[in-house]
Amino acid sequence: FKGEVSAFRKELHDIFRSDLAKGETLLDVGSGPILLAALLASSRFKHIVLSDLVEGNRLELNKWLDKTEDAIDWTHRAEQIAALEGYSDIKKGALEILERTRSAIRKVVPCDVLEPGVLPKEHRESFNVVISAGCLDCATTDHESFRMALFNVGTLVENGGLLLLLGTCGLKSYHVGSAEFPHANLTEDALKKSVTDAGFQIQEYRTKKEAGFETSEAFMFLLTGRKA
Repeated sequence: FKGEVSAFRKELHDIFRSDLAKGETLLDVGSGPILLAALLASSRFKHIVLSDLVEGNRLELNKWLDKTEDAIDWTHRAEQIAALEGYSDIKKGALEILERTRSAIRKVVPCDVLEPGVLPKEHRESFNVVISAGCLDCATTDHESFRMALFNVGTLVENGGLLLLLGTCGLKSYHVGSAEFPHANLTEDALKKSVTDAGFQIQEYRTKKEAGFETSEAFMFLLTGRKA
C-alpha cells in the first residue's frame, strides 16, 4: 500500500501550499518505512513527527535520518517532488528537499491507532495537521473498528486543525506477499460519517480508480477535514 500518496502527490502538494494546511506541526500516522508524505509536507512544515506500529519500519526511517549506508534511497521520489515544486535543476532540488525533510523530522515514535491516544503518553501532543495514508483502512476490519480508529487519531488534531486522510474504499482484503489480510471494506458513506462523527467538517474529497485493484468496486480517496 501507500500507493495513495503517490497517486495523490500533486493534490497533496497543492494542499500543503494552500491555506487549508496551516501551522508548523504535522504528524504522519502509520508512516510505514516510507517518507513520501514527509517529503511533500516539509515544503510547509518545520516540525514533523513520523509514527508506526512496526519496529522494523521505525528502524528504516531512523536509518534514513542517520544517513546509514543501507538506508532506503528516496532520491527518485524527491526528484518527482522537485519537478512538482518547479525547480529548474531537478537534481539540485531533490537534494534540497531531502535535506529540508531531514531537518524537519523531529522524531520517529511508536503508534497504535486501535488504542485511545494512539501515541505513547510521553509523545502525545496536539498537531496542526495529522496525515494518515493507507493505514486506518488496513489496520481495521470493518466500519465500526475504522470509526473507532479514526476517532482515536482525530484526538491528536488541535481544534481548528486539519485531518488529511488517504486510503481505499471497496476492498475486503489485501495481500502482503502471499499473506492475505482483512480490510475495512469502506463505503463512501461510512468513510464520511466516521469523519463527521469524529468532530470534523469535510473540506475536500477526491477519488481515483487504479487498474491494479482486484475488484472493480475499489477506489482510492483523499479527504481533508477541519476539526470543529
